[in-house]
Amino acid sequence: MNIRELKNSDREMMQTFFDNMSERTVSFFNVNRGNEKRTMEFFKNGKKDHRFFVVTDENEIIALSFFWDTDTSIPWFGIAVSDNYQGQGIGTRLTEYVFSVLKAEGYGGLFLRTAVGNISAQQLYEKCGFERIGTHPSGEYLYIKRWKTDD
Repeated sequence: MNIRELKNSDREMMQTFFDNMSERTVSFFNVNRGNEKRTMEFFKNGKKDHRFFVVTDENEIIALSFFWDTDTSIPWFGIAVSDNYQGQGIGTRLTEYVFSVLKAEGYGGLFLRTAVGNISAQQLYEKCGFERIGTHPSGEYLYIKRWKTDD
């Protein structure tokens, strides 16, 4: 497995990743195809205020994470792991990789929001040091992860 930034040549694999999501994963991560549209826009215009990272296994994308509002000190974060690879620590490794990138670039942390019913994601976030700080107007839980820029 390899963790790296998304490349223009990944378009077909990225579309396959979204096409193969279960209804459960879609209901938590890709409501109204929002995150799919966000990600696929990368291939059209580069999505300047976003950064995308993937985990690949041979010729397949098995996990995706991104952060946006890159001009702020604490951007927003999103992550999804392919259904067949969930529960294997891939989400933790990808999240920690993104942390290392953000720390090296001087960011102060990450925000995210997640569905109240997405217990496995909440467990991942809390394992990675996110703290639940409230509820978003959408009804989803809000989480924050902060670190000192000199960590």
